[in-house]
Amino acid sequence: MNLLAKVKHELEEVGLVTVYFLFCFGIVLTLKKLFLAEYQIEFYAVSVVVVGALVAAKVVVILGHTRLGASFAAAQRPGLAAIYKTLIYGAVAFVLIGGEKVFHAYRGSRALGPALVEVWEHRDRNVIFAKVICVILAFAAYHLFEVTDRRLGSGTLWRLIWGKR
Repeated sequence: MNLLAKVKHELEEVGLVTVYFLFCFGIVLTLKKLFLAEYQIEFYAVSVVVVGALVAAKVVVILGHTRLGASFAAAQRPGLAAIYKTLIYGAVAFVLIGGEKVFHAYRGSRALGPALVEVWEHRDRNVIFAKVICVILAFAAYHLFEVTDRRLGSGTLWRLIWGKR
């Protein structure tokens, strides 16, 4: 497989998923900006949204090809498979988002215990939970769409939504 074919395959597999997560995380960013504007706080993090969407899309595609993502989903009802995948991916998101906050606190204190306490006691937990809830909702919608499309036949749901009557 030549380089152009590999790039085309990667764009087809990850591209639409990335656009979906870019859209979802863009909505979250917009809501955050609107909430903070009430307090005259300027906030710019478009790069965080783009990187987050790329990472989320790649993780979804990679985990979808692993036994963890595929074996349970194939053996269960579509709704249960979507819930299972959403919970697993949500747990991973919680660890990554919480880990990022702890990492930044650790850099300041150079000790894991005080870093964990600092993150938990200084209300970063509310930010972590808010971000995780938004990410879980995005994962849930993606997985419900994915299992419904697979159940109807790959591409059928997409054509039903976007095709002409």
